[in-house]
Amino acid sequence: MSQQPKEQVEAEKRAKEKQNLALRIQKALDTPDGKVLLEHLSKLCKEHEPTYVDQNANGSAYNEGQRSVILNIRAMLSKNVNKIMQKEAKLT
Repeated sequence: MSQQPKEQVEAEKRAKEKQNLALRIQKALDTPDGKVLLEHLSKLCKEHEPTYVDQNANGSAYNEGQRSVILNIRAMLSKNVNKIMQKEAKLT
């Protein structure tokens, strides 16, 4: 029986942690309170607004950093829960 390389084991561990996080985010935000929070974060992080600040590269970078937060959350919410659960079942 051959052992998996350490890098592969670590990569699988990180993937499983990311899948678990996506499921938890989906569960937490799929509530009435979660939807209110998500809308608040969308406005706060300028999800649908321009992030460019005229003649201020630092301001633009700051706004893009804020926006990346909500984009990451949206990406986690768009993950297919059934697909994630099927992958986890194959790993165990």
